[in-house]
Amino acid sequence: MGRQYPIFLIIDDSASFREFAKTIIKEDIKFITVLLASSGVEGFKMYRQYKPDAVLLDWQMPGMDGMQVLEAICKDDPTIKVIMTTAYTDDQELLNRMMRLGAFSFVPKPMQRVNLLKVVADALRERKRMGLYGQIPKPT
Repeated sequence: MGRQYPIFLIIDDSASFREFAKTIIKEDIKFITVLLASSGVEGFKMYRQYKPDAVLLDWQMPGMDGMQVLEAICKDDPTIKVIMTTAYTDDQELLNRMMRLGAFSFVPKPMQRVNLLKVVADALRERKRMGLYGQIPKPT
């Protein structure tokens, strides 16, 4: 059985960024559950446990970095909407690699409220359009 409301996971090693993003999303999108993870390892565990509809994922984190998490998540569920973020936006090859690995979109840091909300809404809308909104993927 599917969920009635979306789950959104934020994976970032910056506590202040996690809280900023969570506050913005919860203020604008009603009835959404926002989960927070402070590392790639913790984030991937939470992804596996909760199967969110979309993920906001930082690229540079100690241990398991964002690219490793992105690859693991997209391998597990190619329909997931992963939004990558980083302050290092001058490397076009990095951005291209993110998209090749399955990222839905990219939002640079520091980010504006309107940019974050647009890409989150787009990800959730795409998930809904695919008929997967709130659906828990079957194990493969």
